[in-house]
Amino acid sequence: MAIDEFPDASLERLSVVIGEQLTGGRITQILDASRLPQPEPTTGTKWRRIYASLAAEQRRSRSGACVVRLVQEVGAPQRWSSKAEFDAMRDQLNHALAFSGLTLHSDGQVGTRAVATTHDEAAAASARRLQDELTRRGGHSDVFRYCSAELLAEDCFNAVLEATKGLAERLRGLTGLDVDGYKLVDAALLGKDPMLALNSGRTETERNEQVGVASLMKGCFSAFRNPTAHEPKVSWHVSEADALDVLSTLSLIHRRLDGAVVLRTA
Repeated sequence: MAIDEFPDASLERLSVVIGEQLTGGRITQILDASRLPQPEPTTGTKWRRIYASLAAEQRRSRSGACVVRLVQEVGAPQRWSSKAEFDAMRDQLNHALAFSGLTLHSDGQVGTRAVATTHDEAAAASARRLQDELTRRGGHSDVFRYCSAELLAEDCFNAVLEATKGLAERLRGLTGLDVDGYKLVDAALLGKDPMLALNSGRTETERNEQVGVASLMKGCFSAFRNPTAHEPKVSWHVSEADALDVLSTLSLIHRRLDGAVVLRTA
């Protein structure tokens, strides 16, 4: 794609963001890999080295393509030792890129997006990361239904809380029950006369599946909904990794409920 030259302010901001992420030696390697000139002296401030290199290449080529090359070299996932480091770098780059109508995807490639004109609009570029990752994992539509606003806000604590509350609400909708937590799961799925059947129940394996999915539901309520409902957010931290794993588990449960047969209702 044709890339217009970046304004000086955008070039400076991107240089600062990239400089904060890399050591001096790594900057030298990245500039070489991006086919960018090495400014002299190489002992200058990190971001100024990057800025000088990009500004010189932009003047020579009359194009912002050199900036995209550098961003993609920096944003190559294999260059980062952990997903957490990669995500933190990508968030900062995407905030800066948003003002130029660009975004760094999770595969390290740069694509286009609507041009941001405010910092709130730019922040939305990184705020979609949690939602994008859950989409990549095949998150169920009912999980998104109950916590889409929290995902966009990157609010892991409340995303988990709302999604687990949403599971209880779906169970009540299927069964007509007006209870919660363990009582809801027991009445809906367990005992000699369950209200929902996840399978035919003819084999031991199928009966074990019914009990196992019910146990997963109880586990989600006990381990994640109850603490988040009763503990202040500052006291009960939910990491991004944990939130994604919980939401993926809830998606698995919802998929089992997609095929459930309602045997009776309250």
